[in-house]
Amino acid sequence: MNPRLTASERMIRLLAVIPWVVEQQGAPLDEIVARFDYPRSQLVEDLTGVVFFVGVHPFTPDSMIEVDISDDEVQIRYADWFSRPLRLTPGEGARLLTAGHSLIGGDFATGDEGDEAASPLLRALTKLGMALGEAADQAVEVRLGHAPTETLPPLRSALNRGEKIDIEYYTYGRDELTRRIVEPLRIFSDNGNWYLHAWCHRATDERIFRVDRIRSVRLTGESVEHQASDSGGSFTPHGDDPRVRLRLHPDAAWVTEQYPTESVETDSQGRFVVTMAVSAAGWLERLMLRLGPKGEIVSVDPPLSAGLVSNAANRVLERYR
Repeated sequence: MNPRLTASERMIRLLAVIPWVVEQQGAPLDEIVARFDYPRSQLVEDLTGVVFFVGVHPFTPDSMIEVDISDDEVQIRYADWFSRPLRLTPGEGARLLTAGHSLIGGDFATGDEGDEAASPLLRALTKLGMALGEAADQAVEVRLGHAPTETLPPLRSALNRGEKIDIEYYTYGRDELTRRIVEPLRIFSDNGNWYLHAWCHRATDERIFRVDRIRSVRLTGESVEHQASDSGGSFTPHGDDPRVRLRLHPDAAWVTEQYPTESVETDSQGRFVVTMAVSAAGWLERLMLRLGPKGEIVSVDPPLSAGLVSNAANRVLERYR
């Protein structure tokens, strides 16, 4: 029996277990474990922590799947909603079509040899588009961002298998290339870029890595040791990180939307006064170079390097020379 299943393997087994148990009108827990090669602890966890919360709007008890485990006997009953054939409105169908094509665009749905024509999802979306007819025109193209084809697949493979990886990564904030062992926790797209949320053994903490800055990936064959925290991969400043106060021109309001801030105030001239944590001096240098005359450092506590912005500008000019 497989002692540990990946998230994908658990989902495949779960989708097979549910209709089988319903058809059998109940089944012993041990029989399900043996029939579907499903580790007992994971099976119980998925039945009580996943299936039990599956339903449809408005998610009242009568619209949820009911799961009961008593005396090692499993009973699963569909809500009445599931007994009716699925009927999608044109708008719902268009949204489903959009979501499906966004996955294909992100290299999630290609076949075993990378051939999109072999993708079951692509075939299903083609049939859905034909069924929707003119309503399919409501679907929109979604681009989740570019990631090198030699990088994203091994990252996803390591994530699904729970395997550590050895990566070579360009750190933008410090302008340096580093090697590090990381444990993939999540891969996501945001604002047109792909990111890897992982536990970094070099930093001994969770970190976010932009996938297009990962120069190489090597699978180690070693199992991961850490699970994702509740932060969901967002930047979490440490208590001893420097805090910077910036005065921003109204045209630079994008800073308050793009980066985590601890406070945002408006002065008498309509400018923003923002307090934010700084994890690396290099990151602040680059931000100030982007802002130019539309941003001004009011204070940094504790102080960082003197002449921070001018030093960064001089380094940039030196590269051009």
